[in-house]
Amino acid sequence: MPNINKADLIQLFSFPRQRILQSMEVTHCPHAVFYNASDEQCTTCHQGEECIWMNHNDELVAIEKKSVEELKQQLLIAVDFIDSNLSPHHLSRRNCQCDNCKWLRKVQQVLEGEESL
Repeated sequence: MPNINKADLIQLFSFPRQRILQSMEVTHCPHAVFYNASDEQCTTCHQGEECIWMNHNDELVAIEKKSVEELKQQLLIAVDFIDSNLSPHHLSRRNCQCDNCKWLRKVQQVLEGEESL
């Protein structure tokens, strides 16, 4: 079982926060990106998953109080988001030096307990 440092996991959240917010169209959001599960506009919005993730992991949330398992689960959601937004020329991610691919490799190393930030 890998030895995962909670502080290292927490540091990894800033990159996906930035990328997710950059991808979101928030101009017409009636809730200013605060997901409201009882509002039909939110439940049918194409940005619902991103909004939910941001509401659970933005800078205003005390993520240091979350367990290592919760942090890992939320990071894996962010990995899926970043990975799904890569263009097809990222087929060889081990050699790619773009910010997205470097972050994905860093997450993998931290989750495998190989690297401390």
